[in-house]
Amino acid sequence: MPAIWIRTSRCFLLLLVLCLIAQLSLAGSPSYHQSVAVGEDGKPSLQLTNDSEVPIFAFIMVEFPSLGMEGRTYLDFYTGSLNQPIPTGASITRGLSSFPGSDVSKVRGEVRAIIFKDGSSAGDPVWVNAVLARRVRLYDRTLSLHDLLTKQVGTGISREGLVNLLRSAREEADKRLPDDDLRVMDDLAFYGAISRFDTNRQAPPDVVLRRYLAYLGLRAAQLERSRPALDTVRTLPVTTPEPLSEASLPPGIAGRRRIQQFVRRWRDSYGVVSVFVYCPPLRLDCCSYSDVNVPRQRWQ
Repeated sequence: MPAIWIRTSRCFLLLLVLCLIAQLSLAGSPSYHQSVAVGEDGKPSLQLTNDSEVPIFAFIMVEFPSLGMEGRTYLDFYTGSLNQPIPTGASITRGLSSFPGSDVSKVRGEVRAIIFKDGSSAGDPVWVNAVLARRVRLYDRTLSLHDLLTKQVGTGISREGLVNLLRSAREEADKRLPDDDLRVMDDLAFYGAISRFDTNRQAPPDVVLRRYLAYLGLRAAQLERSRPALDTVRTLPVTTPEPLSEASLPPGIAGRRRIQQFVRRWRDSYGVVSVFVYCPPLRLDCCSYSDVNVPRQRWQ
C-alpha cells in the first residue's frame, strides 16, 4: 500500500508541475509583434501583427519623427467607427511620418499598449489605462449629450437652436477640461453632434433629434459591452504621460500640428479622408525599429 501511495503521489506532483509549466509558457508567449521596414520609395512603415488567439480591439502608438517631436495615435474599435479589430494572425501596416529632406533613420516609434476583445491587455500598464480611460470619457460624454438633447424633444426648438445649445455646452466644457488625451473624446462627441444637426437641413429638427438620440443610445450600449467593464476601468489609475515640448519645433509647425491633430481626430471617428488644409506630411502614427514580442496579460 505505501508503494502504491508513493507512485500515485509522484504522478500527481508530475502532473502539477506540467500544468504550472504550461501556464507559465502561455503567460509568457508573445501576443503581438511589431517591426519597421523602409519601402522602395524611401518611406518607413510599421507592421503590427496579432499573435494572440483573440482579436486586437485597441492600441496606442507613440512616434518620434525626425525632428524629435512626439505624436500619439489611439486606435480603438469602441471609440472610432473606422477602427476595425485586428483578427488573430492578421497584420496591419501604417506609414511613419517624416519631414521632407529629413533622415528617415532617425524616425522612432513604438506600440506602447494593446487591448484585446476579451479585455486582456499587453504592454505598458500606464498606457493600457490611458486607452481604457478614453472609453469611459466618451461614454460619459455620450450620456451627457443624451440627457441634454432629451430635454429638447417636443419643445419645437429649431435646428439653429440645437446647434447653439451644443456649441454653448462645448464652450463650457472647454473652460473646465484640461487639454489632454482624454479631452479628445469630448471634442469628437460635441463636433459629431453639432455636425449632425448642422448638415441635416432637409428633415424636420425634431425628426433629426429623435434619430440622433436613438444613435446615442446605441453608442452608449456598444461602449457598455466593451471589456474590461467600464466600472472596472473607473477604478484604474490614469496618468497619461505628458508629450514632449514643442519649443524646439520650427516656426509655424506647432500651429499646423494642432490643426492636424484636430483633422486626425475627426478622420479617425467620422471617416473624413480628405481635408483641404495644407500641413507638412505629419501623420503621427508610430512603431518600433526592432522586432518586439510582447506577452499578454489577463484581467483577474
